[in-house]
Amino acid sequence: MKTMNKKQIIIAAAAAAVVVLGVTVSMMSSAGKKKTLGYYDDLKEQFFLADVLNEGDVSYSVFSGNLTVTDPEIRLVAAQTNGTETFLKGMLTLLAGANGAANETGLAAWSRYLLDATTGGGRAGGVYLKADSLKISRSGDSKDGEIRVQLKGLDMANPYISHKGSDVVLVSDVADEIQPRAEVEANGRVVNSSYSWGSNTVARLPFAGAFLSTATGDIGTKVDLDFTLKRSDDGEGSMKFVVVHRNDGSETGRITREAEFASIPELDDVQELLKGAYSGFIMGAYNTSMGQSVLSDAAANFARKAKVANYSLTYKGFDPLEDGFKAYKAATKRQDFEGYCVQTGLSMFQNDFGAKAKKHSDSECAIAAKLVSDGKFKESYTFKEDKSLFAGLFVSKSFTLETN
Repeated sequence: MKTMNKKQIIIAAAAAAVVVLGVTVSMMSSAGKKKTLGYYDDLKEQFFLADVLNEGDVSYSVFSGNLTVTDPEIRLVAAQTNGTETFLKGMLTLLAGANGAANETGLAAWSRYLLDATTGGGRAGGVYLKADSLKISRSGDSKDGEIRVQLKGLDMANPYISHKGSDVVLVSDVADEIQPRAEVEANGRVVNSSYSWGSNTVARLPFAGAFLSTATGDIGTKVDLDFTLKRSDDGEGSMKFVVVHRNDGSETGRITREAEFASIPELDDVQELLKGAYSGFIMGAYNTSMGQSVLSDAAANFARKAKVANYSLTYKGFDPLEDGFKAYKAATKRQDFEGYCVQTGLSMFQNDFGAKAKKHSDSECAIAAKLVSDGKFKESYTFKEDKSLFAGLFVSKSFTLETN
């Protein structure tokens, strides 16, 4: 060092700093990648995706902390869903005896609505999911940490699927099989399709706003989903879930859900509860009643363990609804929005999670009506302290609700 001039010392120090930074980044990258890859592998195992998920390139960025999977694709037929038909039919017999034809309220009615919506009121063919990329990051630990999952470019263009054995079949795969076919039997009847078509549950999920793209006929819609969950050591937490609809790359609408928790289970426990909810949808692809039971149980477990300070839901945009309503009025000479809802399949169901404000509804039809008249639909809940979410919704209904 004594023989080096000032310029040489500066260059040497800079080189040393680069080496130290490179080693540090490499260590951080290795540790972060190992943790996130482990989390991703756990997700695949816990959500039963190991045998049905096809992946593109899997990469990790130390700077963003994101594990990125390109071109994720899931193909799952209803016949494969979570166990044998014998087991499910046995469970269904028990459920039929327990539930009967009794009127359903609260979580039971809400979960049935979700599952009925995903099957279009009919049978489900299974699950077909294709997206541009999946990004996952997990930092901290179960008590003090953050989980973020982003699904970019979810393709909504396949609302119906069938299967051949355990292989998913898309309409585009066998276009000539869709009725009416060109072939005619000797007795003059059209030849039936070789496939039985059911709903693709992914393309119909209500919380992703599928009912809006279905009503407008925007089958070219792609959806970005961005979910972030945070928890601190003291048990407080927050959640943000943003759903963005795009068509030809341009944003057509946005759904934002945000919550602040006074108390939330540890992140590993929340992951288990999400697994239960996911299982409900998968089982719902086989049978709505079975899925309803599992989904209701998962939601109730979370609601009993969490204390929510406030929650808000906002729909904004979705201009094609206005164009559709104008076309309906011109064609029918009617002005009633409910008639438009019936024509486009928008549900009139509204949940009864406590007393709603007067003249306020959260049904698909009511949401669409507000989007047409105001350009947005908004609900904001503020809960009283020291009550679980379940108690605040179903026992004492201890919240205030503001809407537009």
